[in-house]
Amino acid sequence: MKLNKSDIDALDDRFRVLFINSLSGFKSANMVGTANGNGKSNLSIVSSVVHLGANPALVGMVMRPHTVPRGTLENILSTGVYTLNHVHTGIFELAHQSSARYPDDVSEFDETGLTEQWQEKFAAPFVQQSRIKLGLEFREQHAFDINRTTFVIGEIVSIELPDNIVAEDGYISLERAESVAVSSLDTYHQTQLLGHLSYAKPDRAVTRFSRDGVQSSSILATRSGDQQRMPQSALVVGASGGIGQAYCQRLLELNPQMQLVRLARDIDKLSTLKGDVTDITIDLACDESIDAALQKLAPALQFDWVFVATGWLHDQNTKPEKTFKSLGREHLHFAFDVNAVGPALLLKQLMLRADKKYPMTVGILSARVGSISDNRLGGWHAYRTSKAALHMLIKNFAIECRNTRRPVKVVGLQPGTTDTALSAPFQKGLTEQQLNKPDYIADQLIKVMRVIKPEDSGNLFDFEGLPFEP
Repeated sequence: MKLNKSDIDALDDRFRVLFINSLSGFKSANMVGTANGNGKSNLSIVSSVVHLGANPALVGMVMRPHTVPRGTLENILSTGVYTLNHVHTGIFELAHQSSARYPDDVSEFDETGLTEQWQEKFAAPFVQQSRIKLGLEFREQHAFDINRTTFVIGEIVSIELPDNIVAEDGYISLERAESVAVSSLDTYHQTQLLGHLSYAKPDRAVTRFSRDGVQSSSILATRSGDQQRMPQSALVVGASGGIGQAYCQRLLELNPQMQLVRLARDIDKLSTLKGDVTDITIDLACDESIDAALQKLAPALQFDWVFVATGWLHDQNTKPEKTFKSLGREHLHFAFDVNAVGPALLLKQLMLRADKKYPMTVGILSARVGSISDNRLGGWHAYRTSKAALHMLIKNFAIECRNTRRPVKVVGLQPGTTDTALSAPFQKGLTEQQLNKPDYIADQLIKVMRVIKPEDSGNLFDFEGLPFEP
């Protein structure tokens, strides 16, 4: 496609808006928090924030023409303060909703479900769920005659962000914060670190370097040449679930000669696969069932890989709790049994029976909502806490194996939102890009397990190979 000015002028209005907006490339996604003189909050999303200087710390942003009432700009001019809040992967749909044209007396916080966070003596709200929050004081505005937009300049007077995303030299890892980028008007993107480059000088070649304290790049990208061979033997627990079935099928596609053992609560639900496949019944909520299942295996186990694909969030009678008022002992007990206790006792029995000198890689399905450091929304108490407990057990197993020089690597694996029975009630409103197919997730998790190194043991990785904090 090649267009001149006449061609551009002739474009359909809607097409032109999306097309021209896309040409500027990826832009930052921020929510602007303001309040009017009566303290009524307002929230809007912008993609035009730019750095203007470090001393003083200035940023600018473009506001739409003030031909109609603009609550954000009017509030900034009235109170003299506002906030900028990074949008991350966990809240980008909610942030996008703040762009809707609500009446002046309606707060976007109330409509989106995002939470106001106030600081003493600062008359503008922050977004509690955001991970990088800036408080700004208004300094200047400049009106552009060419299209009547307004350029607002503010000085950063407060900053709130996690310590673990800031390197010793001041670099902020936006990947670790999971800040998203925007293209066009309605499209959001995750970013991936390609590398840190040395300061460019005329007489020196550019080199790559690493920053201590910040490791945010995907292990799939940094270890693309370090893939281990496919396992010759594998044990898959929870093989009747959506991810478990896809995982088994993909393993045999990659290595048809491998020995595969599938454990499932109902082996009648397992799909038929060609190859050296053994199916055994197991119930992770029952000690006797775990013991009986493993007794059917060879006395000295030698599995290259163990993949635990089990997990419980809800059933026909029990739904995830939205509030502490819904907490119940039976619900909590069952969630811990299936999500933490069962996998731990299974791994215990495997380790007791396995050849102590045989290398084994263990991947256990985890969940980012079980990350305490990542919990911004609350709720889902039983599921979150049981997965958080699983993270601690994974770490404990890894430490003990390391201390006893046992060649076992244990990691947690996060599959993202996958089109399975577990996520089925929560898929409403998700796009194709937000909902992953089991085949894709299985392939990604296999790729991650193939590049796991001994120093990774005890850590957590998502399906893209990105580490995340417990």
